Amino acid sequence: MTTASKFARSLHRGAPEPVWINNILFLTDFSPASDAALFHALSVARRFEAKVYVTHVVEAPIPAPPSAAFYETVSLQREAEKKLGTLLSEGKFNGVLHEMVLAEGSLWPVVEEIIAEKNIDLVVMGTHGRKAFSKMMLGSVAEEIYRKANCPVLTIGPGNPANSESEMKPRRILLATDLQDEAHTASDYAVAMAERQGAELIVLHVIEDQVSDFGRAEQQRLASLARMEGLIPSEIPVASKATLVVARGRAADEIPQAARTYGADLIVIGLHGGKRMAGHLPGTVAYRVVCQAPCPVLTVPAGMGV
Repeated sequence: MTTASKFARSLHRGAPEPVWINNILFLTDFSPASDAALFHALSVARRFEAKVYVTHVVEAPIPAPPSAAFYETVSLQREAEKKLGTLLSEGKFNGVLHEMVLAEGSLWPVVEEIIAEKNIDLVVMGTHGRKAFSKMMLGSVAEEIYRKANCPVLTIGPGNPANSESEMKPRRILLATDLQDEAHTASDYAVAMAERQGAELIVLHVIEDQVSDFGRAEQQRLASLARMEGLIPSEIPVASKATLVVARGRAADEIPQAARTYGADLIVIGLHGGKRMAGHLPGTVAYRVVCQAPCPVLTVPAGMGV
């Protein structure tokens, strides 16, 4: 169990402890999207005094004859080494413990191995959205990482600029929940972060089915509000500052809209199981939210022992 998980669990016992992140995996393909994510990774690292593993994965060209693939892979590795060296020489990592990781292979298996080997508490990455052509962070590849990872993943979408002001100091955190049993993992993280930051917590549930009967619609809304209240321990001070919102429509659209309406600096979403389907569901709610979100999105996997 990670330190953050222990803290989130302790909230239910009414004994808050400092939340801490020790190791961050920053995944880069040297694109502007990765540049935007870098500032957030460094911000988290400085606040938690964490180590950042600056990681690039060289994927073998496909298809190609074995001999040609070997020489092209070597060329890509040398190019990546130069780019990593340039990135590290720019002074952005001053005061931050860091390590360069240049690996070769298929992206997810390599990332999975690094997460386990380095005891990663948080993955930070950028994504271009569907209109870009990067081999690494395009569409379902980014989705595969945050759906398969056994730790939280902070994804910086195309709506987030790359500049030194891009810091992870959220004042308003939007927790989007479908109110399934596994939602408590994500809610614990959202509550823990709101408590640490002194941030306002907005809890959003989107009802996607359309109901013409007003009475039934109101019953659904009240039932949702009652269940949402159960996500926040009453003994935690942040409970008094929480705003509960029930919306109706498509979750993929309503979540980014709520983030804009309430000025959220961070969206927290819980992910369910079904890892075997990761990377093959390009229309999933989480990824569409990431692409449309005006702020970073933290995806939290279920079953983390919270």
